[in-house]
Order: sequence, then C-alpha cells, then structure tokens
Amino acid sequence: MSSLKERMAKGLSITLTTEDEAVAASMKAPGPTTGPGQTMQIAALRKQLEEAKAALTAKDSAASKAAEARIKDLEEQLAAASAMEIPLERLHEVPGRRRYMAPAKFAELRENLRHNKLVTPVTVRRRGDGDFEIVSGHHRTDAFRELGRPTIRCVLEDSTELEADDGAFFANLMQSDLTDYEKYAGLKRFHQQHSDLTQVEIAERTGISQSHLNALFSFGRLPEEARSILDTTQDIMGATAAAELAALTEAGKGERVVEAVKRLAERKFDQAQAVKFVKVDGNSKQPVAPATTFKVKAGKSTWCDVRRARNVMRIEFQTEALASAAQDAIRQHLEALAKTLPSDTKD
Repeated sequence: MSSLKERMAKGLSITLTTEDEAVAASMKAPGPTTGPGQTMQIAALRKQLEEAKAALTAKDSAASKAAEARIKDLEEQLAAASAMEIPLERLHEVPGRRRYMAPAKFAELRENLRHNKLVTPVTVRRRGDGDFEIVSGHHRTDAFRELGRPTIRCVLEDSTELEADDGAFFANLMQSDLTDYEKYAGLKRFHQQHSDLTQVEIAERTGISQSHLNALFSFGRLPEEARSILDTTQDIMGATAAAELAALTEAGKGERVVEAVKRLAERKFDQAQAVKFVKVDGNSKQPVAPATTFKVKAGKSTWCDVRRARNVMRIEFQTEALASAAQDAIRQHLEALAKTLPSDTKD
C-alpha cells in the first residue's frame, strides 16, 4: 500500500480500491485551467474537502491528525485551482457591487500596483457566456487597466448571483472606512433583493442599530439632484446630517437642501454649516425698510436733520447749543407720549 493510500485508509477510514488509488493520485491539482475543465476540477476538490471535514469527527486522535492534514492539503489545492490570470476584457462589472474610492486614494493604489505585486487577487464569478463578473476588486482591475496590463490574477467563486451580491454587500459593510452614503446604497440594493424583510429584520441581519439604519435610509428622502451630487462625492455627508436635511426637504426646503449639498461638495461648507444654511432660510426674513430722513427748518436755515432706520432715530443739530436747548423738550415730549401707550407695547 502506498504512503498516500495508507494515510487515507487510516486517517479517513476509507478502503481504497485500485480505482480509488488512481483518483487519489490525481488529487494534486495541475496548474490553473480555464473553462468547464477548471469548474469540474474545483467542484471535485470542494466535494473531497467536504468529505474530509466530515471524517474529522473521528475520535481516534491519529485519524483526526491525518484528516486535518488532508483538509489543509485540499484547501491549498482548491485555492490554487481557483486562481487564474484572466484577460481584463473578459471581466465585467455588475452595478451595485463597486465601492466608492476617492480619486487621491485610487491614485495611491495604482502607483502601488505599478511597482509591487498584486497581493489580493480579484474575486470573480463565471458568467453564462464564459466571461467573468467582478465580485470584489473593481479598483484593482481599474488600476491594471490604466497601467496597460493585459491580465490580472483572479480567484473563481462558486455562487449564485444573489449570493455574490449579498457577499459583496456584507464584506463591504464590515469595512471601517465605508461612507454612510455607500452603506445606504448597499442597504437599498439589499432591501430591493430581499423585499420580504422589514427594516427591523434588516437591522438584525446587518447588526446596525434601528436608529442608525433609519438615519442611513434618510439619504433616500433627499432631493434627486442632491443624491446625484452624493453619487460622485460620497464622503461629504454622514447619516446624521442627511436625516436633518431630509426632514427639511419634507418641510418644503428642497431647493435650499440642493444648494447646501452643492456647497458641501465644493468644500465651502462643513455639514453643520450646510444644515444651518437650510434652517436659516434667507427668504423667511422680514424685508428691511429703507431709512427715512427729513429736515426741520428755522426760516430758510436747517435747524436739525432727522434720520430713522427701523427702531433707531438720529437727530443732528447745527450746533451743540441748539442740541442742548432741544434736549429737555424732546425728553418731556417722549415721556408724555409713553404715558399714552400700553405698558407692554414693543413697537
């Protein structure tokens, strides 16, 4: 009995026939292949891996040790069989899976890949036409395209379209630098694909508190023009500001909200200033009455000039002596006028 046969027979409690030996000898995957052959190879390895993990329940410590070694070996083979170089023109994007990345950060990624090896392969899923759709790694793919590279290292994922979408969504959701607007976009897509779930159930599935989930969904209540701006500058606003601006939109201040978001995108406002700008609506202020002026004549000469702006009146006399002479008379007249008005009069 060969060493491989001995290990499998003892470690996995399997009796190998001559035919089994031939299968066991072929378990070391050759170099990456493409098309149906690779898919069949990956499926076979996955099946063997499942069987090996099931055999790990054996109580015999020696058998368990052998099973663990077998599992590790199969996992390495599976990783090798799943990875391949794919021409960039055969990679396609599915709307809703791409993460936002600021232009400056993407430039750093591109320059890093210009000089260094790709560490994390792109995850892809095979399409019906034989090409591939990107599950994760959109920006790495973009960087390779800009660098003029013909192919990129990829790992083939065996999943349904819905599983791929959900996997990309939850993987992105765990990223600490994900913007609130990205979370909203992902949650919106997730809800569309799982329309039977309530917001309470979505909160449970995602681990997001109900209050924060409500704030994230408030992005959807902003004016369409404001959301269009956020689509290209997703890092300018958090969920708290979005909730306040959404409420102001519903209060009839949609135009001011759009203008505030524009100024946010132009870096003229921070979030607090944007909310204040909408709340303090310039159109709601009372128009300022123009100042009124008149002159008091003594014959042909001007005795004094009077100017009033709102609740302030200014009297300018020609000389200090005239001002002093009029002061007592003005005071007496004002005191007499005050007695004729209600005590709570403000105007």
